[in-house]
Amino acid sequence: MRHLRLPTLSPEASLSGLDPSNLTAAEMRAAYDRGDYRPTDVVRACLERIRMLEPRLNTFITINDRMLEDAERADNEIAAGRPLGPLHGVPVIIKDNMNQAGYRTTAGYAGFAADDRVVDPVAGALNGVDLDPQKDATVVARLKEAGAIIMGKSNLPDFGLDGLRADSSHNGDTLNPFDATFAPGASSTGSATAVTAGFGAVSLGTDTAGSILFPASAQSLVGLKPSFGLLPVDGIFPGLASHHDVAGPIAKTVEDVAATLDVLAATPTGQGYQAKLRRGALQGKVIGLFEPGQWAGELHPLVASHYQKMVEIIESLGARTAHVVFVDTDWTTVWNARTFFSSCNSYLAGVDAFLAGLGGANPASRVEFAKQAGFEIGLGTTAPLHSLLAHPARNVGSDDPRLKAVIDTAEALCRKYEAILSARGIDALFLPRSVNPLPNLDGNSLDYLGDQVVGTQVNEMGLPAITVPGGVLPDGRPIAVDFVGRAKFTEAEILAYAYDFEQESQLRCTPNLGNLR
Repeated sequence: MRHLRLPTLSPEASLSGLDPSNLTAAEMRAAYDRGDYRPTDVVRACLERIRMLEPRLNTFITINDRMLEDAERADNEIAAGRPLGPLHGVPVIIKDNMNQAGYRTTAGYAGFAADDRVVDPVAGALNGVDLDPQKDATVVARLKEAGAIIMGKSNLPDFGLDGLRADSSHNGDTLNPFDATFAPGASSTGSATAVTAGFGAVSLGTDTAGSILFPASAQSLVGLKPSFGLLPVDGIFPGLASHHDVAGPIAKTVEDVAATLDVLAATPTGQGYQAKLRRGALQGKVIGLFEPGQWAGELHPLVASHYQKMVEIIESLGARTAHVVFVDTDWTTVWNARTFFSSCNSYLAGVDAFLAGLGGANPASRVEFAKQAGFEIGLGTTAPLHSLLAHPARNVGSDDPRLKAVIDTAEALCRKYEAILSARGIDALFLPRSVNPLPNLDGNSLDYLGDQVVGTQVNEMGLPAITVPGGVLPDGRPIAVDFVGRAKFTEAEILAYAYDFEQESQLRCTPNLGNLR
């Protein structure tokens, strides 16, 4: 809680017996409709948990100091019979690379915070500069329009550029509530931890190479990486590559993820993703399985044994499993011949575009920021991937022919992927999230990124993927499985498969949060 200021609560603030860590968004909305309790009761209970656990977990960078006012407005709207949808009155956390008008965006970097200093061995200590967005990111605006209560902005590694943890130069590490020694999982760590700890029912993360899927899997949550282009990303600080950055939800259940996607994708009421969830969705479907050597190597014995049990579950639900998907094709050869996005990208152009969109007196480019701050963006960063992505030789303009060639190759690979699955009648892939068990907090970020069975692949091709809890390993480390869509924009299909699996398996686990107090 280096920089956090919490709203003041009266002694009678919390609702006796209300434990938000065990409540889903769907349960909250049903309770509001029954009159069991109100949004203000839930928000106060969440705030009490934040007061109790946040000093240990370090989940937030900023708290919404108007959350109680927002909750009271939701109370009145619901009481007056004006419900706004599945997230009305539901506490939600957003990642602090997303713009929220009235609250600075730090992207985890000390240089984007006036109450902090960038420390560099050569340049010394230099004061940061606040980035003060004049309007909400579109996904944040849609949450507000749906009546969600924004609880605050979650911690992340500098610029989101760490595949293991949230070692922010501005705010330090966020811990995994299951065990402080376990990695909390990639850059949307704060968003995942907030849901696990009961600080809100749903959170938003961003994903360029596993940053939604990894933290969800590391904390026994459900996380959806949507298809590229399904959700708007304006007003969000760019990740590794602007041509496949996405925003998406993290929650306790598939139902809550689907409901959040309905809000974010602005689907018509009754026609969206939540309405299409059903038991029996896997019956008769052909599901492709993991093949060693295709995108990932051999599985760790513990992971392999666990994965086999997960396969048996989907088979018991009537799925037909395909053990051969890519292995007898030239997929690996073609995939390995592509230009990797870290070798040619428009990251720096994306940073300039983000700054230009802030409005007001904010610096409108990296050059203007350097003039205002006295240092260049990235000085003193703790992000292990920043120097790789920000290297001038690897950066080109967003309309550069070299970048177009990278994007064209990715689109061609996606068409090839879709053609292979279509020719074999495969409806989705079902894969272990990682080759190895969840590492420790002090593990290697690049190794952890490399552990993914599908990470950069689903992002580079723009495919949807959802990670679902698979229980824990003998030492208590959460483990998960992924459903990957057969094509772009097949979110409804994989959400339904994930729901069927989740309802049958009931493998989500909860940590002993009492140990954190």
